[in-house]
Amino acid sequence: MTRSLLMSDQTLFRDYSVFEITHLPETFNYRDTQLQDLAFALRPAVRGSTPLNTVLRGPPGTGKTTAVRRIFAEVEEVTRVVVPVLVSCQLHRTAYAVYSQFYLALFGQAPPESGIPLRRLVGRITQELTRRGAVLVVCLDDAGYLVPENVLNDLLASILRMHEGYPGTRTGVVLTISDVDIDPVRCLDPATLSVLQASEVYFPLYTAGEVREILTHRIRAGLYPGVVPPAALDLLVERTNACGDLRVGLEMIRRAVIAAETDARTEVTEEDVLTAYAASRNLQVAMAVASLDAGDREVLDAVLAVGLEGDGPAISGEVYERLGGRARMGYTQFHEKLRKLEFLRLVDLAVLRRRGAPRAILVREGVEEAVAPVPAGSSGAPARCSSGMCDDEKC
Repeated sequence: MTRSLLMSDQTLFRDYSVFEITHLPETFNYRDTQLQDLAFALRPAVRGSTPLNTVLRGPPGTGKTTAVRRIFAEVEEVTRVVVPVLVSCQLHRTAYAVYSQFYLALFGQAPPESGIPLRRLVGRITQELTRRGAVLVVCLDDAGYLVPENVLNDLLASILRMHEGYPGTRTGVVLTISDVDIDPVRCLDPATLSVLQASEVYFPLYTAGEVREILTHRIRAGLYPGVVPPAALDLLVERTNACGDLRVGLEMIRRAVIAAETDARTEVTEEDVLTAYAASRNLQVAMAVASLDAGDREVLDAVLAVGLEGDGPAISGEVYERLGGRARMGYTQFHEKLRKLEFLRLVDLAVLRRRGAPRAILVREGVEEAVAPVPAGSSGAPARCSSGMCDDEKC
């Protein structure tokens, strides 16, 4: 049989953006209750009052961020009184970086990366909010990335107590948390918890039937008819349901269709899906690796290198020496970076029953596949102040 070649100017995608993680679907099914709870929390802000603080909890890929983006879009349509700002804590992990997103939303341009003390930046933001009579509603998306080094606690205290230093300022926060091990009661100081007083909205895993309906809707919206046959769809649903992350399913579709296009086919095969699943199943790991700064990545690369050279897991002392010891990094800082890698579930730390109780560093599944070489010269890049709360952005 003669194969129908896919020409260079042809594509199987009707709308490629439908499979992007940031896509906001027109139909957002199976989350009506959660949307209503979130709308209830933001309703006071629409009326010019302080909103209710909210924590959205649930496994990755269950619609938390999409729900926030949908509600924020509706708020922007009905009122100018509210300034909603969605901040990715994977990308913006200091107070200065987060406040820069507030500044961008208010003024339409980002502030300088350095040279402006944080206190002055906050002052400009509050002055503009007061001038407009506006309410600032902040979503700290994937707030767990700010837990290390107490950044989340300090940032929340700063946002929620803004009215104390700048009377008339009204603020509220929404936190999205995907890690079941993160509990605000344990991560935050009692003083911060007292001003947070957040209600919780839970996002459960989608059922197999719901996964099928959602993926089918995306396929109809984003692909031409017949690209994903029933057998391939069944496999997509099965693998997505098994990992519990809808984003993996969307990434599988995208990769499988690209594979079909590359092979000049007009139909996705089950083999395409299996190959795409192998590359997509560690999506959360890849996102965590991509969020590392240069110093964190340097430590992770050293862990992987020492592990490859030995017969067992890497030992912390060996990794430290490979990094150059105290000539490059204090041991306390090195240990903090190891704890951060453990927090992000990239490694596990175990104390060995040996003299000196050394720590073994166990690399989690999918990390090696997710790691790409660090660009030349990036390992020595200076990092900002870990807390982000000081005035000197060069410290």
